[in-house]
Amino acid sequence: MRRESNQLAVFDLDKHKTIASIAIPDGGDVVKFDAELGRIYVACYSGAIAVIHEDDPDHYRKIEDFKVQAKVHSLAVDPATHRLYAREEQENGKPVARMIVFEALP
Repeated sequence: MRRESNQLAVFDLDKHKTIASIAIPDGGDVVKFDAELGRIYVACYSGAIAVIHEDDPDHYRKIEDFKVQAKVHSLAVDPATHRLYAREEQENGKPVARMIVFEALP
């Protein structure tokens, strides 16, 4: 049996249509947008954060899926510094309580 990949859909609410559908890792949970950088971040429960760039309102492209610990499903973006904050609740399957900070690259 073939399993379909997970997708992030970008939807135009005025036109009621899907603009883009981008493959993301399993367990996409939280989506945050940095408007100034035009970046969409998706925390994926499987252990990745998907990074998608808005080239313009009608065009989107995947930049990368970067690996993090599994079960990361909280994100915050600081619009002033463009830092991405994520909370880890485990490290290699063992409980932790840790905040990780990522610097956005141009």
